[in-house]
Amino acid sequence: MIFAAILAGGKGTRVGSNVPKQFLELGGKPILVQTVDVFVRSNLFDIIYISVNEMWLDHTKELIKEYFPDKQDMFRFVCGGKERMLSFLNVIYDIKEKHGVRAEDMVFSHDAVRPFVTEDILEDCIKETKLHRVAMATIPSADTTYYSGREGYLTSTYDRKKLFYAQTPHGCTMDLLDEVISSYTQEELLALTGTSQLFVNRNIDVRISLGRPSNLKITTLEDIDFSEYMLKKKQAEKEQEG
Repeated sequence: MIFAAILAGGKGTRVGSNVPKQFLELGGKPILVQTVDVFVRSNLFDIIYISVNEMWLDHTKELIKEYFPDKQDMFRFVCGGKERMLSFLNVIYDIKEKHGVRAEDMVFSHDAVRPFVTEDILEDCIKETKLHRVAMATIPSADTTYYSGREGYLTSTYDRKKLFYAQTPHGCTMDLLDEVISSYTQEELLALTGTSQLFVNRNIDVRISLGRPSNLKITTLEDIDFSEYMLKKKQAEKEQEG
């Protein structure tokens, strides 16, 4: 089976809103709905998990019923944790409890606030995960990156050709994921900020899969303004094609 894990546990504090950013509207729909819609329309996933803050769990269920009334059987909901990693782990624990750990099963985590993910990005991550067991959408670094070894100063630089910006989705087979998670203590797990760190910290290479600059993560109010522009541009391109 192919599972999606939409991580929507954030509180949106950096947006400066009382409403978590995944529930703010973009193009007349909540950002979360825009993101989930791509996964549903792709027909690539057997089950879509949504990990959300407990305070917003009922609201999320109502949104899914409203926007995807004919797809209720494919959704599962779990409570998100205080940290991103815990939100992801809660999905994995639920999959393990209900479906066990099978080598042929794969899990693909994705940020709820990356609504511009595309079907080809999802397809490529699935393809690379099937071949390499673990993969992540990335884009090459377009900027020179420096390291500050002394406060207030840039002390060294990196080869830009070898630097990549992390995006999502991130995919992994369930057996490898279970093995790697078991190698960490709970304290170590909660100190991680991204699913890819689970693997690189254990010297397991993560396969690069397709990402796009447009697959941005909405973090600030400025990101929402830019996303509205991107959505209008996308809709205009579709109308021209039609």
